[in-house]
This record gives sequence, C-alpha cells and structure tokens, in this order.
Amino acid sequence: MYKVTLSMPIYNVAPYVERALLSALNQTFESIEFLLVDDRGTDNSMEIVRRIIKDHPRGKDVRIIEHPHNIGTGATKNTAIDNAQGEFLFFMDSDDEITPGCIQVLYDKMIECPVDFVAGSMCEVINDSKTIDRVLMDTTRKGEFALSTYIYKDRKYFPIMLWNKLYNLKFLRINHIRCYDTHLNEDDIFSLHLSYYVRSFSFTSKITLRYFRRDSSTTGNTNLINTERIIRQEKDIVIELNKYLKMYNKESVYPYYLSFVIRVLFFLCFRFVKYRCTSDLEKKNFVDSLYLLDIKNWEVLRFMHKDIKTLMAFVYLMFPYKIKKIISRYY
Repeated sequence: MYKVTLSMPIYNVAPYVERALLSALNQTFESIEFLLVDDRGTDNSMEIVRRIIKDHPRGKDVRIIEHPHNIGTGATKNTAIDNAQGEFLFFMDSDDEITPGCIQVLYDKMIECPVDFVAGSMCEVINDSKTIDRVLMDTTRKGEFALSTYIYKDRKYFPIMLWNKLYNLKFLRINHIRCYDTHLNEDDIFSLHLSYYVRSFSFTSKITLRYFRRDSSTTGNTNLINTERIIRQEKDIVIELNKYLKMYNKESVYPYYLSFVIRVLFFLCFRFVKYRCTSDLEKKNFVDSLYLLDIKNWEVLRFMHKDIKTLMAFVYLMFPYKIKKIISRYY
C-alpha cells in the first residue's frame, strides 16, 4: 500500500503538463501512487503524459483513470477521493509545479503531529514573470471546529485551494467531503465542507508548490466561462452557505460564520452584477435568490453591531437590484 496518492487532472494542458508531471514524478519521497484523471480534453495532453510515463523510472507507480467524457475539475477531485489507494491524498493541478521535497515535507509534518490535513506555503507566478511568496505561519491547531474558528472567528488567512495540502484520506471519506462534479472553481464549496468537519490541521512555512496564474486561463477570466455554468455554480455556493448556517446555528462559532456568509454574499452579488456575460434578467434573478437565505435581520444587528464592514455589506444586500446596479457602476 502506498503512503501517499498524488492526484492530477489532465485536461487541455499540453503546454504545461510535462513540467507539472515531472515535478511530481521526481519527488524525493518514495511511496507515492500517481493517480492521473483524464477529463477528456481535445489536445494532445494525454499523448505527452503517456510518453513521459513510458520512459520514467516511476512509470509503474502511475495509474490513469479515464472519464467517459469531459465533466469538470470538481469531478476529477471526486474521482481521486473515490479511487486513491494511499493513506494520504495530495491534489495538484497539471499546470503547476511542486518542489522536489514537497511530499516529504508535508508527510513529515503529518507524522510528527497527526492531523486532518497539512497545508504548505506556495510561490505564486503571475503570467510567467512576477513571483510572490505566499508564506503561511507554522501553525497547528486541534479541537472542536478548529478550522472554522481559525477562519471565521480569528479571521486568519486560509488558502481555500484544494491543492498543496496533504489530506488524511480516511477523514475525507468518513465526512463525505467532496466537490460539485461540474464546477470549474471547486474550491469554495470544498472549503466550506472542510472548515466544518476539520478538528485538527497544520500549516508549514516551507514553500512546496509553484502556482502559475495566468489571466488568460478559463478560471482566471469569467468571460470565457459558459453563462449557464456560472449561474449554476454561484447558486450552488449560496445553497451550501445556507446549509451550513443551519448546521452552525447552535454552535459558538455561529455569529462569526454569519458574518462570513454576509461578506461572501456581498462579494458574490457585487461580482455577479458586474458580469458582462450574463443578462440583466439573469442577474436580477440571482440577486433575488439571495433573500431566500436563513438570515434574520435581528441576528445581524445583534451580532454585527460593532462590525462596520459586515453591516455595510448587509445594507448593500438589502438594496433592490436596480440600486445595486447603480452602485456597482462606480466601483
């Protein structure tokens, strides 16, 4: 049995996949299963993958799972959770690059202090030129609602991306932590699930991944994404936010999660109003759907009376669509 499964989705990444795959195969850590999920792209990415596997000494440790047709990046993550054979699971994208000691660093941290997941720091590479180190503080927390307290109450920075984290696979499966199959930006909902169920986690300040961000990518440019898919994704996020409002309701972390929800709704609403690829009717319908959430005005006033930013976000949400549209023109 492998100690770690490293999962990578393959979909139209021909210019980048060789760099990404070799960075995975050349890890110093030995016990790794490489699980590649073919999401049925239209370029020659898989030809490049098979050529590398054929010639690489660790090719025998590579397993390819083929989707019947293109589903989405969320589905590739779920396929990995369902099929991984390692004790721990690591996600990476097929256009990024991990450091040679990435898995060793995260695994050592996990063994030193067993937790639900360990997150590494990263170097962000913007348009293949500018680089920014995103360094996490060395942190370990344990206890009920450890991660949600860290995020919502303490308002500490938490990288919501699925990748660059080593997860206890049993923890993910027991709590049914998964993505929405068809989502392009699957991190939002996955992180909501994660924050509720995590009882222990660790961060390391060591940089373990180079994240290549390109403004021309599909997820980096919302105007390239199918309009219907955008609307469905945003509505799915709202549904999940509402579900956890009910789940947190009797918990001490509830007021802090409520504040978080209001700020997220403000961001979603403001962004949606400004989308160029959706019609006015689609925008209005989405904005109107936000009023279905279980947010009581008295709760907001009770818990947020000293939180000016959250109160301002809530006031914005209370405006009808026409006023929101006017406000959005000036920002």
